[in-house]
Amino acid sequence: MVERSVPWPPGTPNWVDLAADDACAAARFYAGLFGWSCEQQSTRDYRVCKLDGSDVGGIGPKQPGTEHLPSRWTTYLATDHLDRTLDAVTAHEGTELLTREVETHGRMAIAADPNGAIFGLWQAAEHIGTDRSADPGMLVWSEALSEDFETARAFYTAVFGYRAEEIGGYNRYAALYAADKPVAGTGELHPDFPAGTPPHWLPYFAAASTDQTVDQAITAGGEILGEPLETDFGRMAVLADPEGARFAVIQLG
Repeated sequence: MVERSVPWPPGTPNWVDLAADDACAAARFYAGLFGWSCEQQSTRDYRVCKLDGSDVGGIGPKQPGTEHLPSRWTTYLATDHLDRTLDAVTAHEGTELLTREVETHGRMAIAADPNGAIFGLWQAAEHIGTDRSADPGMLVWSEALSEDFETARAFYTAVFGYRAEEIGGYNRYAALYAADKPVAGTGELHPDFPAGTPPHWLPYFAAASTDQTVDQAITAGGEILGEPLETDFGRMAVLADPEGARFAVIQLG
């Protein structure tokens, strides 16, 4: 288990949360799927989900002004200066959707890249974000997917200073490096996704068994968006929860 006492390097995914119409039902779904303990915060309808005492992510209602958007997982990228990062987002044709102070935990923002993929920004104060490990149920990767790979790559490298290393395969994809480590990715939408799938950030959670997790998700009202497949990193599958929010699971090799 990775335990940190200092903020993650800028550009590193450091939190992930679900904006849902029914946060209570969503918490039950993911708790059953991953064994999370989702504790509601005392001051608002937001649940911090934990696994063996470590923070995994959050589940809550949609932010004011985003109620019309589909239920979705949001990947937050670390920043050490939220306002400067938002200036860079808008300077490179992205869109700022909202900003807010989160008590003493930190400052956050929701933004969209030029393709329309929504992501978050988190400037840590008391809360630096999620732990990262390969344990089942933990966040292990996140990637921005769209039909316009070149625009996405240009945007994220300009805003966050990533080094992009393109990886060969059936579609265009690049790993994004921060502090000389691959921290996220961007690529073209998978051809198995349903027609009309919008650009989005897709979080990956580790699974003890991809096939078993898929079966559990379907039984609980979720949906598989493409047959499980073998990758260089392990067997993975893309799913949607009962409200349609997309996420992936991977059984690391």
